[in-house]
Amino acid sequence: MTPRLAMLACWFAGMGASLQACSSEPDGGSSSTPSGTQAGAGGVNPGAAGSVAGGSGGTGTGGVAGVQTISPGSGTGGAGTTGAQGGSGGTAVGGSGEAGAGAGGQSGGPSAECGGERAQGHFQLEDLDRGLVAVRAGAGNYVGWRMLGYEYDAAQPDALAYNVYRDGTKVATVTDSTNYEDGGAGADALYTVSAVLGGKECAQSAAVKPWAAQYLTIPLEPPPAGMAGSESYSYTSGTTRTTNGSVNDASPGDVDGDGRYELIVKWDPSNSQDNSKPGHTGPVFIDAYTLDGERLWRMNLGRNVRAGAHYTQFVVYDFDGDGRAEVALRTAPGTRDATGAYLSKGPAANDDDEADYRNGDGYVLTGPEYLTVFEGATGAELATVPFEVARGTVSSWGDDYGNRVDRFLASAGFVSDEGGDGTGSGRPAILMARGYYTRATVTAWSFRDGELERLWTADSGKAGSGALAGQGAHSMSVADVDGDDAQEIVYGAAMIQSDGSFGCATGLGHGDALHVGDLIPARAGLEVFMPHEDTTKRMWDVRDAASCAIIQQSSATGADNGRGIAADIVASNPARRSGRRPMRICAAPRPGPRSEPNPARPTSWSTGTATSCASSRTAPRSTRAACAC
Repeated sequence: MTPRLAMLACWFAGMGASLQACSSEPDGGSSSTPSGTQAGAGGVNPGAAGSVAGGSGGTGTGGVAGVQTISPGSGTGGAGTTGAQGGSGGTAVGGSGEAGAGAGGQSGGPSAECGGERAQGHFQLEDLDRGLVAVRAGAGNYVGWRMLGYEYDAAQPDALAYNVYRDGTKVATVTDSTNYEDGGAGADALYTVSAVLGGKECAQSAAVKPWAAQYLTIPLEPPPAGMAGSESYSYTSGTTRTTNGSVNDASPGDVDGDGRYELIVKWDPSNSQDNSKPGHTGPVFIDAYTLDGERLWRMNLGRNVRAGAHYTQFVVYDFDGDGRAEVALRTAPGTRDATGAYLSKGPAANDDDEADYRNGDGYVLTGPEYLTVFEGATGAELATVPFEVARGTVSSWGDDYGNRVDRFLASAGFVSDEGGDGTGSGRPAILMARGYYTRATVTAWSFRDGELERLWTADSGKAGSGALAGQGAHSMSVADVDGDDAQEIVYGAAMIQSDGSFGCATGLGHGDALHVGDLIPARAGLEVFMPHEDTTKRMWDVRDAASCAIIQQSSATGADNGRGIAADIVASNPARRSGRRPMRICAAPRPGPRSEPNPARPTSWSTGTATSCASSRTAPRSTRAACAC
C-alpha cells in the first residue's frame, strides 16, 4: 500500500501570514465582466500580468493606473486615473473593444492598503499567498482562505472584508470570518477571493476548484526496507495513523518562495523505539513534497541518529530572510544530505562517517552531535555546528541508560537577539531543547548569511534557573507573554524569558500536553493550560503566562493526568475551554460554576471565573455537548 498524507482543508487554508502577499499581482479594480485582462498597471508590480475582469482599471499608488475598458464588443477604453507620483503605464482589453493606454512614469510600489507600507511590520513573517481552498459540502461548496498578517487591525476590525467570486461573479462580501458556504453552487465552480482593506479592493487570488473530498490526498514514496542487525524493518507496515513503520511528523514551509507551502516529512522505520526501550533501529529519513505529491528530495540521517518519537525534532522556516524556508535538525556522523553527500561543514568536515556509535542496546550515547541547517528547496547542507547542549554525562539527566538525556524539542521563535530582555530584531531564531524530566535546556540560534550563531542558552543547571528543572512537557510553545515584541518560551510548567534567562515556574512538574493563548478573553494577558503527571500534586492548572500565578487548578487526587487540551467548545462561553482526558468524553457545562472537577476525568472548561465540570459518565444526556470525540 502506498502511504498518503491527508490534509484537512480548514487547516490548509488557515496557516501562516504574509508581509507582501499583494505585491506579486497588479493593483486594480474589479468587475463581474468575465472578459478583459488588465496588464502592466502602475502600482503593485508594473509590467506583470494580473487577472482583473472588464470594468475599470485600478489606480496604482504613486503611479498611473491601467486604462478603463468597455464592455465586450465595442468602444475604446478611456484613460485611467493618475496617481500622485507616476508609475508604469498599462493597457487593458475588454472583448473586442480597443484598449486605451495608461501614461508612463516612475515605477510605483505596492499600494499602502494592499501590501505596501501597511505590510512593513516588525516581525519577518512568511510571504504566503491567499491559501484559498474550496471543498465540496453537501449540495454546495465550502470556501476558506488565509488572512494575511498585515490585513487585520484590532483598532479597526470593520476595515477588513473579503469579496468572494464564483466564476468571475462576486457572490459574497464576508466581514466576520475567512469562511464562506456557497449553497447550491456546482462542483465545477471556480473561486477567487480578494481582500478589501479600508474600502479598497486588492488583487484577486489565484482561482481554485472544489476538492471532491474533505481533504487533500498527497501520494508519498516510502524509503526502502532494510536490516538492523538480524532484524528487518520497513516503512510501509503501518498507515498515516500509526507511528511505527510509516510516515511520521510533517511541517509546512515555503521552500521555493512561490507563496505556496511544501511539506517536510519524517519517516520512522517499523522498529523505531521509545527512549525507555532498548533495540537497534533502521535509519530516519526526511523528505520534501509539493502539495501535488512531487518528491523534491530525501535525506538519510544515518545509523547514529536513533529512530523514535523523541529523537528527531525538525524546524522549517525562513531563518535567513531570503524568502525560502530552511530545515534545521539534529544530525550526527553518517548523516547524508539530499545530494547524497555526508555532512562536510564545520565539525563534520573531519569526522568519521563510517563510525558506529550505537551500544549493544541500540542507544547512541557517545560520539559527536550536530545542529545542521539544510536548504529547503534542495535538502543540501548549508551550515553545521556542534549541538548545544551536549549530552555530557548521561546519568546527570536522570538515568544512566539513555532515556532522559535524549528528550529533544524544537521550535522557531522571535526572541531577544540583540542583547538584553527586549524587543530584538524581529527575525526568527532556531530553538533547540534537550531534557525536560530533570535537567532542562534550550538554546537559541540565528542563521544569517549562511552561518549559525548561538544567541543564548537557558539551562536549569545555571545559577538562578534551578526551578526550570523537571517542569517540561512533550512540547514547548513560544509566545510574547509580556507584550514587548519578543517571544518568551513556555517550557511546560515554566517560562523562559526571551533572552534565555529564567522567568517563572509553578513547580507542578511535567505533563504531556501544553496550551497557550488568550484562553480567558476578559482577562488581560495570555494564559497557559497544562495537565500534570505527578500524583502528589494538582492534576491540572490554568496560569498566567507571564508570572506563572495560578488562576484555576484542580485538587490533588493521586491521579496521573498526562493528557489535556484547550478548545472552544461552547459558543455561549467567550473563554476557550480546557478539556481533560479522556478526550473521547465530551460534556457541556451545568448552570453555575463549580470549584472542583468530577474525579471521573470529564471535559472541563474555563468560564473566566471558575471551572465548570460535568462527567459524561454521570451527566444527563441533555448536558452533553454535541462535539466530535
